[in-house]
Amino acid sequence: MSIERNLRRAGRVAQAGLSLVELMVGVLIGMIGIVVIFQMLATSEERKRTATAGSDVQVTGAIALTSLERDVREGGYGFSSAAYDTGITPVMGCTVNAYDSARPTAAFTYRLTPVQIVQGAGAASDTIIVLRGSGNHFPASYVFTESTDTSKKTRGRAGISPRDYLLVGRSNPTLQCMTVEITDVSNADALTIAHDQGSYNYTIYLPDGSTSPGTRIARHNNAAPPVTFTSGFLFNLGTDPRRNIWTVNAGKLQVTNDLMYQDTDGDGTNDPVEVADNVVSLQAQYGHDANNNGRVEAGEWTTTDPVTDAQWANVLAVRVGILM
Repeated sequence: MSIERNLRRAGRVAQAGLSLVELMVGVLIGMIGIVVIFQMLATSEERKRTATAGSDVQVTGAIALTSLERDVREGGYGFSSAAYDTGITPVMGCTVNAYDSARPTAAFTYRLTPVQIVQGAGAASDTIIVLRGSGNHFPASYVFTESTDTSKKTRGRAGISPRDYLLVGRSNPTLQCMTVEITDVSNADALTIAHDQGSYNYTIYLPDGSTSPGTRIARHNNAAPPVTFTSGFLFNLGTDPRRNIWTVNAGKLQVTNDLMYQDTDGDGTNDPVEVADNVVSLQAQYGHDANNNGRVEAGEWTTTDPVTDAQWANVLAVRVGILM
C-alpha cells in the first residue's frame, strides 16, 4: 500500500500544462497586443487621410485660383483701347445699356470696366466681375459716323460679322454706352452694319475648315434703344462675350455669365457653373495707379471702387486671395 501510494503521488507530480490563471494572463497579453496594433493602424490611416485631404485642398485651391486668374488676365479683351486711346478714354467706366431677351427683365445695365470688385459686407466674400470679349480679330475700336436705331455706318467694317456682340460708345456731347448684336453686313457700301430685331442668317465655321449656314433670333437688340447715337465708337466682343461673375456660395466657388443668361432649372436665376468646393472666402483688391506713373506701388492697393472714368482707366492690376 505504501509503495502504490508513493507511485500515485509521483505520477501527479509529473503532470504538466497551463492553469486557468495562466490562460487568462495570456489572453490579456494578446488583447493588449491587438489593441496596440489596431491603434497604430488607426493612427497611420488617420495621418494618411489627413495628408490626402490636405493634398485635395491644395489641388482644389490651385484649380480655383488658376481659373480665376486666367479669367482676370483676359479682362478687357476687345475694348482695352478705351483705356489708352485719347479720343476714347472717357468711355472706360461708363454705364452700358444692355439688352437680353432671355432675361426676366430684358433691359439691364453694367459698368464698362475689365474687372469690378463688389466688396462683401464685413468678413464676407467679395464678388469679382470680369468683362471680356472673344473676337477672332485684332481688338481695335471702330469709328462710326452715321447711326440709326438699327444700323451704324463705319469707316470700315472688316472683322465684323453677323452674330457679333458690339459695344457702342460715345464721349460727346454726353457719355453714353450701349450694346448691339450684328445681324447683317451685306450692305453694298462695305461700311454699314445692321443690328435689327428678329431672325437673321449667319455662317458657322466648322473644325475641318468648311462652313455651314445658321439661323438665329437676335436677343441683344432693343426695339426701343434707350440711347440715340449720331457718331461714336464700336468695340467688337465677338460671338461669345462674357461678363463672368465670380462668387462664393455655400462653400463653392461659382461663376455665371451675365451676358448670356441661361435658366435651365427654371428657378428664375442665371445658372452658375461650380469651379471648386470647400472655399471659405474670396477677397480682392484693385491695383490703382493713382500717380499715373505706369505701375502699381505698395500704397496703391485698395478695396475702394474708382469713381471717375479716368480712375477706372488707371486700374492696372487686381490682387486676389482664396481661402480654402
